[in-house]
Amino acid sequence: MLSQAEIDSLLRAGPASEGPEPTASLANDSGRAVKTYDFRRPDKFSKDQLRTLQAIHENVARIAGARLGASLRSPVPIQLATCEQMVFDEYLNGLDLPAQLVVLRAGPLAGPMLLELDLGFALAGVERMLGGHGVLSPDRRDPTMIEAALIRRLVDEIVPAIGEAWTHLATFPVDVVETALSPALLRVAAPSEVAAVLTFEIRFGGRAATFAVVYPHAALEPLLSRLSATAWYAQADRDRDTKASRPLLEAALDRVEVPLTAILGAVELPVDTLADLKPGDVIRLDERVADPIRIWISDQVRAWGVPGRIDDRLAVQLVTPLTPLEA
Repeated sequence: MLSQAEIDSLLRAGPASEGPEPTASLANDSGRAVKTYDFRRPDKFSKDQLRTLQAIHENVARIAGARLGASLRSPVPIQLATCEQMVFDEYLNGLDLPAQLVVLRAGPLAGPMLLELDLGFALAGVERMLGGHGVLSPDRRDPTMIEAALIRRLVDEIVPAIGEAWTHLATFPVDVVETALSPALLRVAAPSEVAAVLTFEIRFGGRAATFAVVYPHAALEPLLSRLSATAWYAQADRDRDTKASRPLLEAALDRVEVPLTAILGAVELPVDTLADLKPGDVIRLDERVADPIRIWISDQVRAWGVPGRIDDRLAVQLVTPLTPLEA
């Protein structure tokens, strides 16, 4: 708490209309140093908590880059650019609209969080998915309904990466609540709420784009006690203990049979067309002959492959690993 003398000293040292810029610290009448504090921009996250958030989201960058690279079949390097706290309303005012805004909710969090994806990258990713080169355009426009559905696929690659990166401290699913191109109707946090903003840089098509993950302070409050170096390194010690039992687990899993399916191609046909098929008819698939085929494990696509033969047996050669690529 500040004494009345210290408050008076701060008021006297306030910036004049034409005076010099205020300094980071002042001295009161007793000679003690007084640090300036802006009550409009309070610091609710400690430096220790911000460092832990930075470490977590460096993993988000690596995992998201791997998932997007596999989905777009092109390298997508991602790195964490900044980790800072700011007033939520100031963050919204700095957005370059339109932008792909996604409201997310996670189990242990006390409220929603926000994912902001650069529309230039999103539309370039859509172009890549449709067979184009995927060039980032500086022009901004609202996506069409078809483009919006395909952008959702990109979002579905980033959202799980956030949940995976948090597993070092807590395990929880991350779900999409709603999406929008403007923050006007979104309800994520109060305008005066302090939020941790983590901004990522994406390199794609020879140009740079960004996406950001925003955590309001109130939403992260249940996990704040874990966002410390002590909790981080304690969890790292437990992870090392887990690694000691890894060979035993791998030996047990080696004997587990997992269904694997390679789908050469697919096409949607009306029921009438299907009923009229006769021997000798040709069905044109959506895939091209030179395209790799999808390899399914259980009910998930986990790899791309190329069909072929080994002697007189059919075979599929993997062209991507079964686990996400490490960026």
